[in-house]
Amino acid sequence: MTRRTPRLVSAALAGTVALAPFTLPAPASAAPATAARTTASTVRDVKVDGAVNVRDIGGYAARDGRRVRYGAVYRSASLSKVTATGVAQLQRLGLSASVDFRSQLEVGLSGADRLPAGVTPVAANINAFSPTLLTMAPELLKAILAQDKPGEFMALSYRGFIHDPDSRKQFAAALKRVASARGPVLYHCTEGKDRTGVMTAILLTVLGVGKAQVYGDYLRSNQELAGRNAAELAELEKLGIDPALVEPFLTVRASYLDAAFDQIKKDFGTFDAFLTKGLGIDAATQAALRKQLLR
Repeated sequence: MTRRTPRLVSAALAGTVALAPFTLPAPASAAPATAARTTASTVRDVKVDGAVNVRDIGGYAARDGRRVRYGAVYRSASLSKVTATGVAQLQRLGLSASVDFRSQLEVGLSGADRLPAGVTPVAANINAFSPTLLTMAPELLKAILAQDKPGEFMALSYRGFIHDPDSRKQFAAALKRVASARGPVLYHCTEGKDRTGVMTAILLTVLGVGKAQVYGDYLRSNQELAGRNAAELAELEKLGIDPALVEPFLTVRASYLDAAFDQIKKDFGTFDAFLTKGLGIDAATQAALRKQLLR
């Protein structure tokens, strides 16, 4: 029997960490929404057969005493492998649109979303690794060449989400779509952890959700993807690849999101300036988001 090629070292590598045209050095050695599970941390997992890391972002407390409304915004990993059962489960969410942050290469490699009839597919291509980093951080090449610093490389990628105008354009369009939506919106990338994680952190911060909850939601992806990642790392170890070199690409760390917020400060000074100048999200749109999503 042919051994399954681990997704990280398969052709999907270009989608998972989107390193092209750069390469890393070789290693040194959904049930209905009403039935979704709610945890003590307010996280609501949604069962969608063929997809992982599917969650309702509702339930978090905002500073003004209101809470983020359930059933309005969902986040997930890729929907390209959703089964017929999964499509029916998505149908019950009543989605108006599904925003896909995957790059065109990723979509070409793994396929388009499988969505219920009536859900608008929205292409919002963001490369997981932005070439504009080359104009921003001289440490980039060091990170690429350093075999023992994959976490630093990932942090630089997060800085790219903020520094890259094309990435900001897609995040902004997604926020505006949520603000004006006439039904629930779902957004996702490949694993539902990096681009999707930054999008969620931005949205929850706009809504006035505190830092601890923003980071808690972001770090939840490690729990959601734990089983899948463990299997992947075990396969890589069989191939002689040190799992410690790969793990930072498969998981999320607070330091990655720290890098994104730090880049906001470096490029725009404040989060409010980032919203208005970096994303073009004016006061009216911010108010619409709060009206739409807070109760």
